[in-house]
Amino acid sequence: MNLWDKVKTGLEEGLQTLSDKTTEMSKLGKMKWERRNIQKEIHREFISIGKVVHELSTSNNEEQLVPGISDEIEKLDELESRLKNKEQEIEDFTAKIDNTQVKGLKKDLELGDGTIEQIVVTENSPMVGKKLMEIKLPKAVLVGTIVRDGHVIIPDGKTILKADDKVTLLGEKENVDITIKKLCRE
Repeated sequence: MNLWDKVKTGLEEGLQTLSDKTTEMSKLGKMKWERRNIQKEIHREFISIGKVVHELSTSNNEEQLVPGISDEIEKLDELESRLKNKEQEIEDFTAKIDNTQVKGLKKDLELGDGTIEQIVVTENSPMVGKKLMEIKLPKAVLVGTIVRDGHVIIPDGKTILKADDKVTLLGEKENVDITIKKLCRE
């Protein structure tokens, strides 16, 4: 096998690994989106309970207070159980993701003059407080994930960068380097 065949094989394997990782990250993002929806339902249920309590207390029906909210409390308990299950699902899935695959992805990307890097946005960066869509990043760079306060964010153009965000960048090495300088300059 000549050099170009090896490079081609390496790139094909790298693209497959990248595809697999993208699928995994998409699945993780979907799970986190589902978790957020459950959290929103819980919040709405708390508001509903508060409304029932207020109505019963202001209409001098305090004796009906407990029976009036029992259905709401039951629904809240069910939602909290769903949230706990979703958080466990996220934790289990995250634990399954194999770091050796990430290392393999990095190696494969490097064969094709690409890289995957993670940087921390400094508080002095001029990009802090800006939406990703406002930051003119090179087209050959993908912002993969942002880790903020221990939570993984799957960003979109409306995601606002904050100090201490751990940003994962994927793309052509030269363009990733340009992006790192842009995000980290002070």
